[in-house]
Order: sequence, then structure tokens, then C-alpha cells
Amino acid sequence: MANPPDESGSASETDRPGAGQEGVRPGGRRVAERAGRVPLRRRPAWAWLRLLRPVAGLSLAGVGVSFAFILAEGAPVWDEALRVGVALFAVVAAASAMNDGVDRWHDRDAHIWRPLAADLMAPRNAALLAGAFAVSAVVIGASLGGRALLPLLGGLACAGVYNLQLRSTPFSWLPLSIGFALVPPFVAEAVGAFDNYLWWSLPVGALGGLAAHLAMKLPDYERDDVVGAQGVMHWMTIDYAVPMSWGLMSAYLVVAVVSANIERWRIEWVVPSASVGIVVTLAMMTWSVFGVTERKLVWQRWLFSLAIAGMAIGWLGSIVP
Repeated sequence: MANPPDESGSASETDRPGAGQEGVRPGGRRVAERAGRVPLRRRPAWAWLRLLRPVAGLSLAGVGVSFAFILAEGAPVWDEALRVGVALFAVVAAASAMNDGVDRWHDRDAHIWRPLAADLMAPRNAALLAGAFAVSAVVIGASLGGRALLPLLGGLACAGVYNLQLRSTPFSWLPLSIGFALVPPFVAEAVGAFDNYLWWSLPVGALGGLAAHLAMKLPDYERDDVVGAQGVMHWMTIDYAVPMSWGLMSAYLVVAVVSANIERWRIEWVVPSASVGIVVTLAMMTWSVFGVTERKLVWQRWLFSLAIAGMAIGWLGSIVP
């Protein structure tokens, strides 16, 4: 029998819906389901993809395919352009897996979200993955011809030297500078369009790679600031590394524009890409006047990376006959 209402006319506590069902509330079942759900970043299958740095790999592959279209005057052999993109992606994937394997002990303190540091996959699997992608890059490069294979092997060698020898030295910038400079010759040889004007890719690519190295590594300055770290940023210290990144970005833009002017000037190619680079650099300099933070350096990483890639495409489009 239900308890009679109290003097206020309201039902007693035991008659109210849900009385005696502690812990049950609207949406409680959904909350419990979400609590038992494994986040995507913690799933082993997702860890295999994250290990390969797909954003970086697809970005370089996109630049390479763009180079192929420019060098082939907009009509490349489709399978050649596809193999160029896949080979460049494989190089980045191999380098990324090797990097995480070498850094797995350091990453347990500094980058715990990375797959190996979080114990989402075994180091042996990362080594096998790096080897598989390296072999794939070599096979695909060989299919594009022996002259195309040479710069591709140079890029793989740069990745290995960086991960195994130079990453904690003042010369940590050198492999990416050389590797970035080798991309235009690789693509040109792959599509059979190499010419003497592409020697400009050495100074332009070296500066672009150095600017990209600083932009990518600066947000991790404090995490990587451990005993024995002597990378170029820690050698300079953060006070000099940040303005140096702006100076190198400016030098990259200047050399790209000047070399384009010396060869042949196509305003529709070089001016938009150079303008984006100038605006991004000035914006980051102005924003950082109010203080340098990790969030700002992360923004700089993404904006500089896009500007460097865009300037490379605009530069090549300007100098190609």
C-alpha cells in the first residue's frame, strides 16, 4: 500500500519514481557505456597508423605529385605521378617508425601519447614496419629508373643518419635540409624532366628544410630538454632559436624568389606563394611579441609547414620553362 501524502499534499520519498534505485539517473546507462569505451588513440590498430605520421607523409606525397604535374606540364603519366607520391610517403613512414623506435625510452617521459611509449605496440613491430616501408620505397624508386633511385636513397640515408647519429647534436638540422633539397631532383628524374635549372633546388631546398626543422621541433623544446640533448635548438637555446626560425623562413622566401627571377619570372606562380609566406612570418613575429608559448609554437609549426610547401610549389612552377 502506498504511503499517504504528508500535510503538504506531496507524495512521500518512497513513492517517487526511481526511489530506492540509487545510482540510476537519466543518461546513466550512456555514461557507463562511455566509461567503458576505449578512446581511438588508445586502440592498438590506430597506433599502427599514428606511428607512420600520415599527415606528414601525405603532405610530402602531395608536394611530390604537384611537382610531377608541374614538370610534366600538367600531363604526367599517371602511374609515374602515383609512384612518386607513394615512394615519398614510404620514406616518411619509414623515418617516422624508426624515430619512434629509437626514442621510445625518452618518449615515456616526454611524449607518452606515442604508440611505443604507451605500450600500444611492440618495438619489434615498429622496426619491421620501418624496414617494410624502406624496402617499399627502394622498390618503387627503382621502378622509376636508376637516376630517380639515387636521390630517393639519399633521402632514406638522411633519415637513418638523423635517427641514429645526429638528432642530439648541433647538426640535427642537416638531414632534413639535404632530404628536402633532393625532392625536386627525384621527381624530375622520375618523370624524365630534369634540367640544369633544378640545381637551384639545392640552396632553396636546404633553407626550406632547415626552416621546417626548426618549426617542427620548437614546440617540443622543453620536453626534449634533457641531459645530453645538444640538438641545434638546445645548442642555440630557445631565446635564439625562435627568432632564428623567422630569419630562416625569410631567407628561404628571398632565395626562392631571387632564383625564380634569375631563371624565368612567372608572377602567377611565385607571387601568391611568396605573399602567403611573408604574411605568415610577419603574423607569427607580431603575435610572439606578446610572449612565446607552446601553443603559439604549435601554430607556427603548422603555418610554416604549409607556407614552406606552398613556396616550393610556387617556386618550381615559376622556373619551369
